[in-house]
Amino acid sequence: MSNLKSLFLTPLAILLFMACPGSLRAQTITDSYQIRKGDVIDVMVMEHPEFSLSGTIVLPDGFIQYPALGSIQAAGMTSQMLTDTLQKALELYVVNPMVTIFIRKLENQNINVFGYVNKPGQYQVFEGIDLLSAISKAGGIKRMRRAKTVFIIHANFTTEEVNIRDFIGADSATLAKVPTVYAGETVFVKEPREWNWAIVSAVASSLSLIVTILNLVL
Repeated sequence: MSNLKSLFLTPLAILLFMACPGSLRAQTITDSYQIRKGDVIDVMVMEHPEFSLSGTIVLPDGFIQYPALGSIQAAGMTSQMLTDTLQKALELYVVNPMVTIFIRKLENQNINVFGYVNKPGQYQVFEGIDLLSAISKAGGIKRMRRAKTVFIIHANFTTEEVNIRDFIGADSATLAKVPTVYAGETVFVKEPREWNWAIVSAVASSLSLIVTILNLVL
């Protein structure tokens, strides 16, 4: 958390992250990842292409359609769990089936960061990240010392308001309370109010002229 503290004390040290692509091509996911509705998966059965699948979408009901086997539940299962399920089911057709699962595309694994940031847009995440890290993915706040209010719009459409100044130069205990942002949520950094100094100067000059005229009259 000490790194987060220095992030705000030295604006030039804000890390710049490039937006990740919307898909992961033929890339295995950690055993802890649970497949979700809308994910796209590949199933490879060694030496049995007739039972292999490419670009299969996990349907809204959480199932995939599998040749010969019919509907197989995929949502809520890890890659290993689905592998074990398919290997057992395929034993009716294949001797000692060797199954490998690939997650080609993850559904809704993005956070949105908009408002008073340098690079607003969507950024891919694989787990919840703290608010400061979410903002840093968007290139950081444009002018850190001017920013104050940040809104987090959660997946259930509730809104959390955060005073970002509470965490500027804060100790580790305070930084530990930084809110977490999850996939599907939006961070909006409110743009600070800018003074139009030309108008302020004109009003000041007008007031000065009025005061001068009143002094002469009175």
